Amino acid sequence: MKTKALKTILLVTISLLFALPAFTQKGIEDGSKYGKGQDSIDCIKNLSLYREFFKHSNYRDAITPWRKVFGSCPASSERMYVEGITMYRSLIESESNPARQQQLIDTMLLIYDRRIEYFGGEGNVLGRKGIDLLRYRREEVADVDQAYGFLKRSIELEKNKSRDAVMVTFINASVTLNQKGKINDNQAIEDYFMVTEIIDGLLGKSSAWPRAKNSIDDLMLGSGLLTCEALDRYFEPQYEANKTDRDFLENVIRFYSSAQCDMANVYVNASEQMYKIAPGPESAHQLAKLFIAKSDYNKAAQYLQMAVIGENIDDETRATWFYELAVVSLANKDYCDAIVWAKEAIARKSDYGKAYIVLGDAIVFCRDNLGDDFEQRTAFWVAADKYTKAKSVDPSVTADANKKLNDYASQYPNHEEVFFRDLKDGDSYLVKGCINEYTTVRSRKE
Repeated sequence: MKTKALKTILLVTISLLFALPAFTQKGIEDGSKYGKGQDSIDCIKNLSLYREFFKHSNYRDAITPWRKVFGSCPASSERMYVEGITMYRSLIESESNPARQQQLIDTMLLIYDRRIEYFGGEGNVLGRKGIDLLRYRREEVADVDQAYGFLKRSIELEKNKSRDAVMVTFINASVTLNQKGKINDNQAIEDYFMVTEIIDGLLGKSSAWPRAKNSIDDLMLGSGLLTCEALDRYFEPQYEANKTDRDFLENVIRFYSSAQCDMANVYVNASEQMYKIAPGPESAHQLAKLFIAKSDYNKAAQYLQMAVIGENIDDETRATWFYELAVVSLANKDYCDAIVWAKEAIARKSDYGKAYIVLGDAIVFCRDNLGDDFEQRTAFWVAADKYTKAKSVDPSVTADANKKLNDYASQYPNHEEVFFRDLKDGDSYLVKGCINEYTTVRSRKE
């Protein structure tokens, strides 16, 4: 096998010598990437020798002619640098002498520098260099810091062309430097934001990006950096100057949501600002839910009212939002409004048991506006009608409806009060005020 390989190398060398005038002329024309004269001959010969050995993974024999090419004709081939890294990784990993291993690592880093010098591609090459530096030197903070610089510069140059491995390794280095006190929390969070913003735009491109995002999120969550307090420290100083910047607001909303900090004031303010820039029923509803969680029912009602009048909302969704508006109005003690909104929910979903329950509750609570004690007690008749209807259209609310029916039956006017109003059980009666409904007279059982 070895004899056959040597014969092949000899034949390639001889053929290249015959072709030398053409190579030599090309070298002169394109800036002498192979050198001139004897230098050109040696370059071509050593390129062929190392590649033949490399092809058979014989790095021990390939490395000597490779080094001659690297030293004498560095502009001859970009592929030579790629294959050089492959060989040096193998040499580093098989070297048992620590001092010699460090020398090999230094040379590997030099290969990356030389490749940039002669062939450009700084962003791509720096990413690879940073990964390899951390692969073999990650014990010293200075080395991690240097690799961090390479990786950051790579991402800044490559942007959405960056490799997933570069992104993940960069955040790993950032977290490490933060834990070592080399960079502060704000810088580490900023690094995370820079990377995730790029990755979010690439999630649909391949399965590698969701995996990268998960790895990065795990690193940050494990670091404890994404706390609500840390986000506040980062975003609060920037908020006033950037509150009309849509990209900034989207970042605030996205990262506070990711960290489950959606009760924070910065998040709330950013959400409201975003609604001003890009209003819509869904975003109004989201804001309403946010204010419900904060027990700010006045603002919740405002945003729900904007949500329910939005366009292109199906009846089921609109019914749900009207129901929520009725509940919030009850919390605000706007009982007449709650009656209106509950009826709007029922108009769009006739079997909405919970909406009938809320309607009954709102009727009970607004009775104070009906006049004297008798008139106020008539509200319980109308409420009972709604609870009875609720369980007839929606069995899931039966227990709640029955409890309310039993509790409120004791609040009906007594027989004597009904008699003195010239009424009797079963008569039709109009309950006025914002209830404004006919119901059936029922006296309290003594």
